[in-house]
Amino acid sequence: MPTKHKPKQTPGSEILNEAYKLVNGSRQNDYGHPADDYRKVANIYYALTGINLEVSEAIMFMVAVKLARLRTNLERDTIHHDSLVDALGYLTCLNMAAK
Repeated sequence: MPTKHKPKQTPGSEILNEAYKLVNGSRQNDYGHPADDYRKVANIYYALTGINLEVSEAIMFMVAVKLARLRTNLERDTIHHDSLVDALGYLTCLNMAAK
């Protein structure tokens, strides 16, 4: 009879849990559902630029900010943990907003 076992956590994968807890905990309590929060961001962006963004585009812009920062970090042979967590969090928000 096969036994069920807990998958071994890969070193470094704990960052996924950290991002999950932020998006589904304190950030959601503070700012609401990502679809609602980033609709506000898209509306502000429109007011400033006259360019209409979809919610998904507003979130992808935030992912781009984090990727740019990570690239700068890599050029300096470092990686900022917070930028990794934030990028994962924004991708989670993108998935949540799409549902």
